[in-house]
Amino acid sequence: MYILDLTMNNILSVITDDFYKKDDYYLILCKPEELKILKDPLEIDERTFEECLEFDDNMKLDIFDKYDFVSLNTYKLKGRKIYIEEVNMYFADHFILMVVEDKHFLYTYLKDIILNKRSLSTNPIVYLYKINYLILKKIMLNGFENLEYIEDMILEVEDNMMDSVYDYHMADINELRNLTRIMVKNTRPLLYVGDRILKDNIRYMKTSDIKKYNIDNLQGIDFGIDKLYAFAISTRELADKLLDIYASQMAEKTNSLITKLTVLTGIASPLTIITGIYGMNFKYMPELNYYYSYPITILIMILIILIGLLVFKKKNIF
Repeated sequence: MYILDLTMNNILSVITDDFYKKDDYYLILCKPEELKILKDPLEIDERTFEECLEFDDNMKLDIFDKYDFVSLNTYKLKGRKIYIEEVNMYFADHFILMVVEDKHFLYTYLKDIILNKRSLSTNPIVYLYKINYLILKKIMLNGFENLEYIEDMILEVEDNMMDSVYDYHMADINELRNLTRIMVKNTRPLLYVGDRILKDNIRYMKTSDIKKYNIDNLQGIDFGIDKLYAFAISTRELADKLLDIYASQMAEKTNSLITKLTVLTGIASPLTIITGIYGMNFKYMPELNYYYSYPITILIMILIILIGLLVFKKKNIF
């Protein structure tokens, strides 16, 4: 657990039951199992407390008198596996509390801010606003990075299929389509957060100075979230188009095979006629008694094959 007292600009090394002073300002970072230490001092309600302890894939934004509670899911790609991670945040007039696992990128990000006592502002209210803004921006940038990563994977599969398609490509396509669907599902709730920021104003925007000088930042976040969702949708559509490419390549492959079989049939037909004629059991067939009948017939059949290949080659049939 890490707590930065913004009023005193001091990191609290010892957490006691009475550490929280209602007139001071705090930036707090903790893991879910550490939240019980903060429950009573920060007057956290039982319902959101329980939600922080259990994973829930639903986005929540609950507004209480003393704080706003936001629960979001972020995603992280490792290879072709996606990991959904929950982020729970309490935004109050005098503190921001982030509840997240220590392996999460936001935990590392806020830990660095706290330990280095990064100076975002000498005004605690402005500081809390900027932390709120930076958290949303970091979540948004993480989404863009992961979408760019999966876009590269989609393009790689597409390039591979341009050469030739195999059965394993269908498994790759289904895997990528599933990843993009999960990303869209977990990006969509951010639209609600962005709309609320501008329409209802976040808690810290009650201060006129913040609203005057930082409204552009909030509009940028809302615009960025819209672009992120549009990117997620386009990535999903790109993954879906792989099916069309696969079907097209398979059809082309099938047509090529049929063409080759047609060429073979066209060449073999005259040969079949010849063998059919000389396979008939007629008593009087002049060629049967001729000494060179067999080699001449074989030569004719070879010529038919060569002429057929030349004709089809000239017409670019194969």
